[in-house]
Amino acid sequence: MIVDFSDLNENEMMQLVSQSRALLLEEKRPQRLLVILNEKNFVTTRVMRHIETEKKEALAYSVKQAIVGLSKPQRMILKGYNVIFKRDVKVFETQEQAIKYLAE
Repeated sequence: MIVDFSDLNENEMMQLVSQSRALLLEEKRPQRLLVILNEKNFVTTRVMRHIETEKKEALAYSVKQAIVGLSKPQRMILKGYNVIFKRDVKVFETQEQAIKYLAE
């Protein structure tokens, strides 16, 4: 599943989180997720709180997750997220690298 946050604002990002998690719950099967961000995305406190609380049960269907397009500060936020929520979301420089990892 590809979740492309490119150029989305805060509210649009939260809507996409909700939609993608609803789809995970609807399909009820293991998924590999590719999350795409760019320099126009800002992972605000509101977005992080939404990610933490919105349909958390959907995370059980996310068996592998890769992210591309993170800035250095965003990478630090992700490290904290991985530790706090016991996740293993990997960061890659390119979509090709991320897809290769997800396909393994």
